[in-house]
Amino acid sequence: MKKIKKALVVYYSQNYGALAVVKKALQKSKIAASYVIREKESAIQEGVRSADAVIVVGGDGTLLRASHFVEDTPVLHISSSTDKNEAFFARATSKDADQKIRLLAAGKYKITRLMRLEASLNGRKLPFKALNEIYAGSQEAYHVSRYTLAIANKKEEQKSSGILIATPAGSHAWVRSAGGKTLPLTAKKIEYVVREPYIGRLTKPKMTKGVLNSSQSVTLISSIWEKHKGVVVIDSYKKEFEFKNGDKLVVRAAKQPLNLICF
Repeated sequence: MKKIKKALVVYYSQNYGALAVVKKALQKSKIAASYVIREKESAIQEGVRSADAVIVVGGDGTLLRASHFVEDTPVLHISSSTDKNEAFFARATSKDADQKIRLLAAGKYKITRLMRLEASLNGRKLPFKALNEIYAGSQEAYHVSRYTLAIANKKEEQKSSGILIATPAGSHAWVRSAGGKTLPLTAKKIEYVVREPYIGRLTKPKMTKGVLNSSQSVTLISSIWEKHKGVVVIDSYKKEFEFKNGDKLVVRAAKQPLNLICF
């Protein structure tokens, strides 16, 4: 693989000393680095352009946020604390960061390509690709989400607590907790799970969960009441996209996966 000579380090402020360990390791391996706290998104977007690799120091939230500004640049996730972070995507910790960064400098690493999702709202592509999942529904979980779900030649009007559309990586996260199926990390599949589908006299949903081929797409037409405020959220990120009555959301596999550095 390509030897890494220049890295962009994206970090979370509460990194429990891991950032200092990474800085020292990069200096020892003679990898030039710039450092950006995860909240400075424009700086991340700018820094990625000239980096051979992105190194994320933090938990999965930091990795997910950084991934939204990465196209094909490889990403190494270093867990800042194995006691405090799940760090599902991490392939290094502060304990072995020095060794793993030496391998980066020598080009001795592998790439795992993780499928991502892209979404368009009323024909306009949303700016971030989802590494885990896309949520669509009412902003508040205690308000009913009303929409029409369409997949291939099937469609169904539903009421629920919202719907999750996930990647294989995301099937290990929120979707799993919501009752979905765990998929192999490198599978080429899309999974959807309807959260708490309402079943009553007028509503008897059958399309409540499923696994699709990556060539398929999921379409939602919102009928969420205005007072309940419908939203689309990517990877549980703070940015919400309004999903009002009549809006059309289409979710499909993105062409560009995330290139996760492994060893």
